[in-house]
Amino acid sequence: MTEEVRQAVLEVAAGTEALQRSNAAAGKPGENLLPENQAVISKRGSKRAFQWIIPLLLAGVVGLGLTLYYKHEQSVNREVMALQQQAKKEALAGRYSDAVQLLERAEEKRPRYAVLARDRELASKAARLQTQLADVSKQLKSQKLGEGEKTLKEIADMIGKREEPLFAPLQKVLAADQVMLKVLRIKGELDKLSTVDALADKLDTVRGLSGQEAEAVKVQIINKITGLSYSSAEAKLRKKDFAGALAEVDNGLSYDTGNEKLTAYRKQIAQAKREFEKAEAKRIQLAQQKAAEEELNNRTAAVNVSNLKAVLDDYGDLSITGTITNGATRPIYSISVNMEIYSNSSGAYIGNVYTDVSPFRLNPGESGVFSTSYYGVYEQAQVQVTNASWYLE
Repeated sequence: MTEEVRQAVLEVAAGTEALQRSNAAAGKPGENLLPENQAVISKRGSKRAFQWIIPLLLAGVVGLGLTLYYKHEQSVNREVMALQQQAKKEALAGRYSDAVQLLERAEEKRPRYAVLARDRELASKAARLQTQLADVSKQLKSQKLGEGEKTLKEIADMIGKREEPLFAPLQKVLAADQVMLKVLRIKGELDKLSTVDALADKLDTVRGLSGQEAEAVKVQIINKITGLSYSSAEAKLRKKDFAGALAEVDNGLSYDTGNEKLTAYRKQIAQAKREFEKAEAKRIQLAQQKAAEEELNNRTAAVNVSNLKAVLDDYGDLSITGTITNGATRPIYSISVNMEIYSNSSGAYIGNVYTDVSPFRLNPGESGVFSTSYYGVYEQAQVQVTNASWYLE
């Protein structure tokens, strides 16, 4: 309200009060009326007061209208700001469609606000991208990896480096879908991998990814590694390669330290190794004992004499023949035989004779012969082999 209007209102109030006092005095019996000049002045004051009343009333109505209009506009602004803030909250939470609806309501109330149009345009764009990302997720789940990868690349080009908070939820979804794409590609390659080293390379790749899908594939790779380690250990254990079997198991356990199957199998391998070493030690001992016996036999009883005959000829000479068989476990050579001759009738010692065996060398189990003569016996005699000598190869 202006100072002029305020003064006019005060004058209206004063004039109205004077008029009320005049009317009250005129209506009371027994009191003197106002002098004529006073009456004239009063009439003139009343006339002037009424001349002010109409403009003042108009000014009051206009002022009241302006005040009500101002308050209405303030209320609308507050409502629009509330809608904008709620839209912002919805957008930051990733509920872009709700944000668009709120901004459209705000635009209906303030259609010329450029900031509302800009916010609605961004929210609408985010809503469309959100729909595209939802379609990508469906494509990935249905193994349409090529199509999904192409769409993800397009979206990444649009929002990958956008810094507005509005796009943060979309960037999270984009990152999650990119991880899922990598995981699905790795998962599709697992059936083709049959070595621990190849699987370990894929495991290193998956370890750099996050999310439930990545964790699931990580477990799948580790299980396949431990399975291969177990199979390789079994194959080596069958060949009595205990060190190799333990190495395979330990390699598997390095990827899954708590694997119960590998842990139990490691104990089994260690037990089999101890039993084998114990049996091997006993076998070696027996082999050494047998080797010693064989060596003794080879050196002391390697030849067997058979078919020993002594024939007296017409000249009184004794013709002696026999067979030697190699009973050793190795070839022998340069074999010779010593024999003693005794009288057949009296048993008296007559003499001894020495001869070599032919062939010069005999393999195990082979036989050779010897023959010699003892002259001037003139009687039937008995011959005994007293010693044989040979060399072992």
